[in-house]
Amino acid sequence: MGGGKAGASKPSGRARKPQAPAGKPRLLGAVPMTGEATGWLAVLVIGGLLAAVLLTGHRAEALGRAALGFADDRMAAVGVKLENVRLVGVSDQAAPDIKKALAFHRGQPFAFLNLDQVRRDVENVGWVKSASVRRQFPGTLIVSVNERPRLAVWQYQGRDQVVDDTGQIIPEAVASQFPDLPLIVGEGANETAADIIELLRARPQLMQRVFALQRVDTRRWNILLKNGTLIKLPAVNQDQALNRLDALIAQQRVLDQGLAEIDLLDPTALVVVPLEPRTNAAASAKPAAPSA
Repeated sequence: MGGGKAGASKPSGRARKPQAPAGKPRLLGAVPMTGEATGWLAVLVIGGLLAAVLLTGHRAEALGRAALGFADDRMAAVGVKLENVRLVGVSDQAAPDIKKALAFHRGQPFAFLNLDQVRRDVENVGWVKSASVRRQFPGTLIVSVNERPRLAVWQYQGRDQVVDDTGQIIPEAVASQFPDLPLIVGEGANETAADIIELLRARPQLMQRVFALQRVDTRRWNILLKNGTLIKLPAVNQDQALNRLDALIAQQRVLDQGLAEIDLLDPTALVVVPLEPRTNAAASAKPAAPSA
């Protein structure tokens, strides 16, 4: 019958798989890589390259700079860019100054931001007690801030400055923006105010009458009330003296007796000075803050 050549093999019903070219191994189970997978592969490759550079020490400084430049370019190319900065624990007053300290811009490579440097820059802002910084992929930087507590407005040598609970000045804070903070006056008042303010806050009815706290000879406190009454506290045992005052307030309503001065310096005696008669205009005037 037909003129087929003897010994010719019959065609198979299944097509043969193409053979891999010589010298090129065939990938088993290979799948196409998405843009995201390519990006993360780039991150791994770049990370390995940087590790190798670091192991070579100072001899490869030039290579290191080139590698970092390449890394930044690759991060931008695969879309790993800074898109958003989120501030946590930041007050409205502190936010503008903290934002100024963030020396980077939207769209710059994200994975290689120096987080320690960002943290140090934020902690250099006077409002900030401590800070932490972390990345949130794909492109958000989260800056968490612990602000210095605003304790009081310190009036000294003609200046009003906001201080924290350790007496440290917060240079960016404008005193006029904190009218509800206690006013402390005099040399060293900033360093010792935390204790007396704590004692007064434990006595809210007295605290709401306070106009200013004056440090006297860097040793003790005078309390100036809004009605003009001056309360003299001893250098030691302030809490005990204030307990005596609490009793006088409860039993004799001493703060409503029209007194110019209540002297609690001697724990065994009480000295009071009545207010001198004043005109209606003088009686309604707000007491002046004692000079430092």
